[in-house]
Amino acid sequence: MAEQHVSNGQGTGGTSASPAVRIALLTPPGRSALAVVGVCGRGAAVLADRRFRPRCGTPLSERAAGAIAVGRWHETDTAPGEELVVVCHGPDSLEIHCHGGTAAAEAVLRSLAAAGAERLEWPAWAGAAGASAIDLEARLALARAAGPRAARILCQQLAGSLAAAIDELGSPSGQGKRLLRAARVGLRLTEPWRVVVTGPVNAGKSSLVNALAGHARSIVASEPGTTRDLVTTRLVMGGWEIDLIDTAGDRDGPLPATEQAGISLAAAARATADLVLRVAVAGGAAGEAGPGELAVLTKADLTSDQRREPPGAVVTSATTGLGIDGLTARIVAALVPEDHLEPGLLDGPVPFTPRQVALIRGRRA
Repeated sequence: MAEQHVSNGQGTGGTSASPAVRIALLTPPGRSALAVVGVCGRGAAVLADRRFRPRCGTPLSERAAGAIAVGRWHETDTAPGEELVVVCHGPDSLEIHCHGGTAAAEAVLRSLAAAGAERLEWPAWAGAAGASAIDLEARLALARAAGPRAARILCQQLAGSLAAAIDELGSPSGQGKRLLRAARVGLRLTEPWRVVVTGPVNAGKSSLVNALAGHARSIVASEPGTTRDLVTTRLVMGGWEIDLIDTAGDRDGPLPATEQAGISLAAAARATADLVLRVAVAGGAAGEAGPGELAVLTKADLTSDQRREPPGAVVTSATTGLGIDGLTARIVAALVPEDHLEPGLLDGPVPFTPRQVALIRGRRA
């Protein structure tokens, strides 16, 4: 069974089952260079012709699909008019491109509503125009995509990759298992990965964060306990958005209340991390990384003794840049192992909402 549409209305090029013309602001409200108003429904072009005066004189209702018209929009018969562009998808579907901000778009929406159009929020407008549930979910997720890689994956689903795969679940292709494997990453496309940097005081954690970020995000000092709070730096690694979290260093003995509170925050951050960077000074005592952890040795420029280097540790120097690129690659590989364990898995259909995962499990059952 094909993915269900959220409305019985036709697509953007057909005639709506409802006589009402529906309008919506399709771009985020606020300051911008461009705003887009969507108009769909039976007689959309005829309704817009009441207020649009094209330069060439041909009404919107007489233009072919794909035509672009330049002219002025007159909110009232005596208003001077706002210059804008109208893209005609057909007689029942238009996009009106006007100046950004709120005033120009609001004038278009207000005049169309006064002429009898029904004003909707954009998800309802897209649904009424025939967008499927996956289309709407992809558009909503794209507005919150956590990095360019996530946006690229969501664009593939918007283009129909996931819907086609769900339609094929009745065939013995093993597609269902593949989709569920991809869902681990898909369900994280709208939130950054959390990478927590932890270790003893003066291990070089803050310097390491600054080196990975490319700027001085955390305060660096020789005194132990400089970092008391969680310091979060948002950056992009390998196309993925990551929250890199610097934490208070661990140490024993009587401690000031503020430093003890910072250590407690660090422990809580580790418990919710997608990956923990277990930091120690190169040449010193360093334990092996546990599950969900990556051992990182710092200050390698200060020692040549790496005999106690734990297996799999990444040796770095924030001063010289040694190992920083390698550490970045290891972080990405640890967060998204699918890329090297199953190449191409995330290049095709990827479920990205709990509803989609439940639908796939139900189809498989």
